[in-house]
This record gives sequence, structure tokens and C-alpha cells, in this order.
Amino acid sequence: MNLLHASNAKTADRLDLDSYSLLTQEANREFAKLQALQQSAIKQSSLVHNELLESALHKIKQALELNPTGIKGLNLFARIELFRGNPQKALVIIERALIAKPDSPTALYSAGHIALALGALSLAEQHFSASLKISKVATRSASSLAYTYLEQGKFVEAFQMYQELIKTQAHEPHIRNKLFESASHINADFYSQELEANVLRYLDFDDVDYSLLRNLTTTLLHHKFQISEASTPLEFDQIASDPLLLSSLKRFHFCDAILERLFISLRQSLLFNTVQDMTMPNNHLDLALAMATQAQLNEYVWPVTQDEEKIIDSLEDLLLQITQETEETQWQLDDIAPAILVLAQYKDLAKTKIAKALSSKAKISGNNQSYVAGIIDYALSDNEKEIVIAKKLPYWSVTKTESKNSVSKLVQAQYEENPYPRWRDIGFNTASSYQQALIKNFPQLNLSHWQGKEKLNVLVAGCGTGRQAIRLASYFNDLNIIAIDLSGRSLAYASQQAKKYKVDNIQFIQADILEFSNFPMLFDIIECSGVLHHMEDPEQGLRSLQQLLSPTGVMKVALYSEAARKQVITFRKIIADNFAKTGENLDQRLLRQALMMNQIPGDWGEIINSADFYSMSNCRDLIFHEQEHQFTPTKIAKLLSANQLDFIGMLPTTSARHAFEQQIGNLSTQNSLKNWEKVEQGQHDIFAAMYQFYCRKQSNIEFL
Repeated sequence: MNLLHASNAKTADRLDLDSYSLLTQEANREFAKLQALQQSAIKQSSLVHNELLESALHKIKQALELNPTGIKGLNLFARIELFRGNPQKALVIIERALIAKPDSPTALYSAGHIALALGALSLAEQHFSASLKISKVATRSASSLAYTYLEQGKFVEAFQMYQELIKTQAHEPHIRNKLFESASHINADFYSQELEANVLRYLDFDDVDYSLLRNLTTTLLHHKFQISEASTPLEFDQIASDPLLLSSLKRFHFCDAILERLFISLRQSLLFNTVQDMTMPNNHLDLALAMATQAQLNEYVWPVTQDEEKIIDSLEDLLLQITQETEETQWQLDDIAPAILVLAQYKDLAKTKIAKALSSKAKISGNNQSYVAGIIDYALSDNEKEIVIAKKLPYWSVTKTESKNSVSKLVQAQYEENPYPRWRDIGFNTASSYQQALIKNFPQLNLSHWQGKEKLNVLVAGCGTGRQAIRLASYFNDLNIIAIDLSGRSLAYASQQAKKYKVDNIQFIQADILEFSNFPMLFDIIECSGVLHHMEDPEQGLRSLQQLLSPTGVMKVALYSEAARKQVITFRKIIADNFAKTGENLDQRLLRQALMMNQIPGDWGEIINSADFYSMSNCRDLIFHEQEHQFTPTKIAKLLSANQLDFIGMLPTTSARHAFEQQIGNLSTQNSLKNWEKVEQGQHDIFAAMYQFYCRKQSNIEFL
């Protein structure tokens, strides 16, 4: 009997464990399907999502009733609760798992992600490190640890880990882009052939933001060329054939005063050597092509001497003569390619006398493209497309006419001439929910009123050339977006970029924020970045947006910091005083050059070291804008109060967050304007990239 009883008991235990395993497997499959649906672009109703979530949750609870200490079950239960936005519940569950099995790599891995959700970065680092030591293959702890280093501001450690990960996971968009993000914080301390080889490989990746490699590449070239303020010891031919220089010149515009002087010298050498007989040695063609691309990327921000202007004008006239006097069939692009490449380093080809001839020849050439076709296409074809698209864009106005506001007209004219910024890449982020991203940044924020909404209506007010709107559409899968801007040319650029990235949930409308308040829709989310401070009356602009915000909506705003822009304020006053005396506007390129050459008394280091200083549209936005206001946390509080808006919290950079936590304490519970004012008083440049914050209508306070 005893033997029979023992046998029956074991059979029952085994049946329970079999049922536990089966339920856990089914719950895991359903949860995996739910996660895949959320990350995909496939539209699914919230009912489908809820059914999958409830079913997975029910089954895992059943499984844990059968086996309360089952690691797989507890781990999955914790992950589901984390997914539901309940990190505290998830923490309690995963602690049960770690009590049962402290050395479980999967439980440690989940514990790391729960710690991340709770903002406990040091604890997350401990969990991911422990999981990785136990097993390098059981989880993705290596990439999660690298991400944690990045969040902690341990950029060297993050970059080193991502460099290792990329060797075997270059196909992973997340790894590629986090590698680039970590690289953006790295400077080379010396020249390394291995590092150069790695950077060259990275410059060939697809779907990345190459500009994130700018700092690393710049410092690497400094050490390789041994260049300084005083000299450049290498010969022209050595520099002209350098693979890192040639590759990077075509990927992003450089933001470095020393390299800019080198590039201006190289450009001048190419000009003087080519105008003699309109030819160029083959070993210089690649450099000329790269330099022409660089000039297009920085929008011809480099200064030009009077001697160079004379030579370029003569070269342009000669090219005009060649393209006019010779039958179309008698000249080919390659015949005058060296001269075109030189001209394209000094002038936008769309604004030259030969623009029409080049456009016609490029169209006739078709598939038999010259090696200068890309340069011509970028300058002429894209320009022509923008003009056509801009004319077809929908226009919103109360009066059905162009804006009557005088400042709006000036700002519009500025961006019609220089659509800002002419970006190329949006980077990568795993598709997720906007709601989840908000909760991650503001854990105390209650967004229960958004539950059940399949799509949130978003307004990007002052979208410029569309990067912000297209990133939103690409990064979040629960948004319908309307993007407005004063500039038709900027919107045309945005429209073309949206097609490039296959984004179809953005409607671009040309409109003035001041005249958009009667648009027949309220928005769950409004994002207005770097716009209000360029309006004649920022309060009036914010009031217009407030009228478009849903009672349960949130608004993200970015404004210039008065403390961070003291040099800009001083420089703008010098310009204004000069105009008041002379009535003349000074040449912006010459003024920029005077700053670089220390020809204007004063300390301008913060301006010259700003990345915005190194392209024409960015530079205009930085120091030559038609209209600008600056703010302090106190001024922001008054601005919000005047528009019946409450401050939710600041979105700081990693360095700003660290400064806040060192001086004030926990960010999630003390994220107030008063506290940020205290921090900024000690570090005036902490908001050099603008204040970025969320706010909401005051009427929301009772249920938000």
C-alpha cells in the first residue's frame, strides 16, 4: 500500500508539473505574439491586444497555482506585469523568483529591466552583470548592460561593449544605433588604426545617423593628421587619398574650426590646380567629389575670398559658354566634371548660370550617369521637386491668405531660403507606445484616460523639415500625426523624407500657429520644439496651442535657455546696434568668419564650439534668426500659468539628469521648475540644447 501510495503521489506531482509547463508555454507564446504585434506596423484593434494580454495573464496565474516557485512562470509573470506598466508588482514577483533561484540568468535579466523601469540604474547594472557572468547566451544581458551604461553616462564602457556586440550583431538595428549613440560621446585620445578601421566599417552601415560619429571621427583625424591651430604637417596628396576623410566628408558635415581651416585650404588648392586647364588628376577626383558633398551638407557656410570669387565667376562663365555654344550631343558631363566639382564646392549649383543646362543634360543621360550625377541631382532635382511639392501642399488660414503677422512673414522667408535642418537620417528605435514612453519618464503621471484608444492624435507645431514628426511616426505605433509649419519649402523637404522612410500617417499642412487654433480637431499630444521662442509673442503662440489641446492631453515644449545663450544674446545685440547705426545687414558668412578669427572683441567660445555654427541654416538659427526670446525656469512658470497650464516635468539630457540627482535628489519625485532653476544656477550651460518639458491643462489636475 505504501508503495502504491508513493507511486500515486509522484504521478500527481508530475501531472501538475506537466500542466504547469504547458500553461507557461501557452502564456509565453501569447505574450510573445502580443509584443510582436505592438512592435509591428500591422494595425490591430485594442480588443485583440487585450484578449491576448488577459489570456496570457490568466494562464500564468493558473500555472503558478500549480507550481508557486517555478522560475519560468514567475519570470514570465513579472515580465507581463512590467509590460502592463506595473514595475512595483513586477519587482515583488521577480524577487520571489530570485529567492527560489538566485543564480537564474533569466530572472536576473528580468530584474535588470524592472530596475531600469524604476530608474534604479545601479541595481540594473548589477543584475545584468550577474546574468552575463552566469551565461553569455541565455539572455540579451550584454546589450542590456551596454544600454544601462549609456543611461548612466558611462559612455566609454557603453561604447566598448557595443563595439564587441556589433562584431556579431551588425544586422541588429538597435545595436547599430546604440553603438552610434554611445560613439557620439567619445573622443579619440590618440590615433588607432584599429579604431579607424572600425569607424570606416560603421560609415558603411545603413539606416543610421552618421552624424553621431562626428566627434569620434573629428578627434581621430586630428591625431592622424597631427593637425593643430598652428599647422598641418601632412602633404596635400596624403590628405587627398585618406579613406577616413573621404568617407566621412560624404556622410556628415564637420563641426570643427581646425578641420574647417584645413578644408578651406584643400578647396583652394583644388580650385587653383583645376582652373588652369579644366582638368584634375585622377587621385584628386575623389577628394573633389567628397568636398563638393561636404559643401552641400554644410550649405556653403565656409567663407570665400575676393580672389576666389573672381576665379569662380570666370569658371562659371566659361562653363556657361561651353554648355551654350556646343551642341548638346557634343559635350558630356564627364568632360566638364572636374570644373563642376570645383564650382559645387563654392556655389549651390541650383543658383548658378549653368543650372538649366546641367539639369537637362542629367535628364538626357538617364542611366548612363556621370560620377558627378549625385552632386547635380542633390542640388537640382531635389530643389525642383521641393518647389513643385510646396505649391501643392494644403494651406490652412482663417483668412484664406498668407499670414498677416510681420514676424511670421520674416521667419517664413528665412526658412523658405534655408529649410532647417536639412537632415539625412532619423536613427532607429524599437517601435513602442507613446504612453509607455511618457510613463517611463514620468512614473507619477496617470494616463488611464487614454486606455482603449487605438490611436492618439498628435500635432507637431512648427515641424520644420519633418525630422521630429517622422521620428514620432517611426518610433511609436499608436499615433496619427498632423505636422504644420510656416515654410512650404521645409514641408516639401519633410514630405520627401516621409516617403523615403515609408511613413504614411503624417499629414503635412502649411499653417501659422497663430491662425491654427480654429482647426476642427483637439489633440491628445502637441509637440512644439524650438518654435515659440521665435514668435513675436510666445504667450500668444502657446495660447493658440492650448486651445487645440484635449482636456486630457499633454504638450511637449522646447524653449531657449537665457543662461545658456548669454554669448548669443551679446552677439545679437552687437548686430542690432550695427544695423541701428548703418541701416545695413552685414554678410552672415563674413560675420561668422570674423568670430572664428577672433576679430570681434569678446569671448565667443560657446558659439564657435556649438555644432549649429557649422552649417548655414543651423548658424542662421543659432545667431542670425529674425526673432528670438530666451527663458528661465521662472519665466516658463509664468508662461504656463498665463495659459492655464501645469508643468509635468523636464526631459533632461543624461548629463543634466546626473547634475540634478547630485544636487537635488530623485528626479521622478522632485522634477520641478524651482529645482531646475537651482541646478542651472550652478551650471549655466546645462540647457544648451534647450529646456524640454511636458505640461497639461490645469483642469486635468483632478484626474491626472
